[in-house]
Amino acid sequence: MPPPVAHSIIASSLSLPTAAAVSKLFTSSSTWTRAFFATASTLTLPSRNVMTATTATTSAFATAASNTATPTDGTSRTVNNRNMFTKLASWRPRRLSTLKQRSDSTSSVPSFTSSSSSHSAHSDYSIEGDRVQQPPSSRRRRRHFSTSKANSEGGSKLSSDRAQAAIKLLPSYLIDARAITQFSPSTPDGALQLSVAENQLSELPVKGMVGIMEDTKAGGIGTLGTKEMRLVDVLSQLASSNIARPSNEGAAAVHVFDTEMIYYQPTQGVPTLRAAMASYLQNLLVSPTHPDLPAKFDPENLVVGAGCNAVLENLCTVLANPGDAVLIPTPYYAAFEFDLVARAGCHITSVTTFDHHNSKVPESGAIRPEFYYPNRSSLDDAYARAVEETGRAPRVLLLSHPNNPLGICYPPAVMEECIAWCREKEVHLISDEIYAGSVYRKERSGEEKGEPTFVSAMALGSSSSDTSATQKGLGLGPYVHLVYALSKDFALSGLRVGVAYTENEEILMPLQKLNDLCQISSQTQLLVERMICAYAIKDDGDKSEKFTDVYLEANQENVRERCDALQSCLDDVGIPYLPADSGLFVWMDFREFLPVMSDGTTEATESVESREQRERKLYLSLMKEFGLLFTPGMSMRNERAGFFRCVFTAASEEEFELGLVRLRKFVKETRRSKSI
Repeated sequence: MPPPVAHSIIASSLSLPTAAAVSKLFTSSSTWTRAFFATASTLTLPSRNVMTATTATTSAFATAASNTATPTDGTSRTVNNRNMFTKLASWRPRRLSTLKQRSDSTSSVPSFTSSSSSHSAHSDYSIEGDRVQQPPSSRRRRRHFSTSKANSEGGSKLSSDRAQAAIKLLPSYLIDARAITQFSPSTPDGALQLSVAENQLSELPVKGMVGIMEDTKAGGIGTLGTKEMRLVDVLSQLASSNIARPSNEGAAAVHVFDTEMIYYQPTQGVPTLRAAMASYLQNLLVSPTHPDLPAKFDPENLVVGAGCNAVLENLCTVLANPGDAVLIPTPYYAAFEFDLVARAGCHITSVTTFDHHNSKVPESGAIRPEFYYPNRSSLDDAYARAVEETGRAPRVLLLSHPNNPLGICYPPAVMEECIAWCREKEVHLISDEIYAGSVYRKERSGEEKGEPTFVSAMALGSSSSDTSATQKGLGLGPYVHLVYALSKDFALSGLRVGVAYTENEEILMPLQKLNDLCQISSQTQLLVERMICAYAIKDDGDKSEKFTDVYLEANQENVRERCDALQSCLDDVGIPYLPADSGLFVWMDFREFLPVMSDGTTEATESVESREQRERKLYLSLMKEFGLLFTPGMSMRNERAGFFRCVFTAASEEEFELGLVRLRKFVKETRRSKSI
């Protein structure tokens, strides 16, 4: 990525005018998506004429750079960056230009990670402003080829600095996990993999479903059997179908390799799939809690890409410039650091919550769910730290809702507070709702008894906005966005189907174009469209329910039963945990089994290094001595050591039962050894 324009020149404004050729674009989007599309909209390149193309590109960039911008002080001034864009047009991408290498005698390649209030420097790179030069020691000459792995200046000639930096973004526990022998029929003493968020329960038959039907209006085209169908059976049948697209009734039949399927498709997804997906999301996210809401998902504002991480990265790319902060409440999904930093170049600032509630977090015993909820106090604190760390205001608040790794949903009041805060601060809220179809306890307990467990940000954001007849879409406004995928609710991570939804018109075209890099095949799109639109044939003959509804209900029951079995075991052995209501995991409190802290140290005052060291010892003991591979909490930036995420669906029934046996053994033997 070329070095970005100075941030002060392109201060975000939702009504900033740009070059005449690119009306309504891209003031709330990032600098380079605006420059790229300003160029693309005015440029027609002759094929096979590289010199002409280069000249035209240079001219178009220079023209696009001369425009009226709105600076941060609200005044208007004309900015001419012609010379800069002339240089830009001939620029060759070599490394992430927004990162500055800190002096580190132990490493010659950069590293990226996040920062929090207690550990603001995990990495070999820090973000300072929009344009940062790397030191001479890391620079390399251009157009010099050699088979040598390193040159005299210390850098590798076989890969870029950012290639090596991307590897450093991976959580360190993954290296340990890959080095250990894992359980299999041939290695029964191997470690049970309970750290990858996959759902093997999807392999079970769908309770009560014996057939699938694609077209009810045409009298029913489907297959009826006597055995309950599995998800893979449904997909196999739909993949071999050649009837008309379900969202385009009356059209000609279509097969996965018909002529229309082998050419370029719309980058944001074919219209019929987007229409089907919009209807599915309305039914999943809005209708259960807001059935009378007149606002609907608009298919034109929906982009379908290759997985949730791809569309999330693209969304952050068009909302934030390299080096801009993304706020994420802790603990968070560890791979966010790779997804948002490796190419988008964002800076992650942790939103720590424990010190922003009326009571103190207990040193032992269960930690209540509300301690993990973000509020205005925690968001204001993270905002201030982001400004200190990056020199400018954060651009995005990313919420995992339902939450990974906690296995709980934020209450509606918490989500409403976050939405209101973002709109006031002009920070973009991205709600990652990839587990929305895996909420298996529908009502809250305790003081919130009777309230729905999960209320989508799409429903809450819409209900607090203009939803008049003239309002397009849900009425979310420009600061509330969604990402979703089929990878968790349907265990279809191999299909790579993710969704981004936004009603910010200034980022929609850049988002669609960036999807060129992660588009889904036309064959996969057709299969997913058929699946979303299909109806289930029940064993009692009923054909009125969508397959997705029947499948999700059956899967939620299976997940709930598996979760109850794990939590019952934890109760039996006296291990505290966060009572789970959604997702595929339980957040367990193993602080009792950590190595002792040094004298005079408390959990609240313990250094990050000490937390990581103590937790790593426990993690390795669980994995190597007892064959239990959990996700360590410090890898997810948890505020206390000793917490682990157990993915209870990542195992077959036999493996899960073995895991419970091993867990009981660990608790018994570790407590006995500590008592000696």
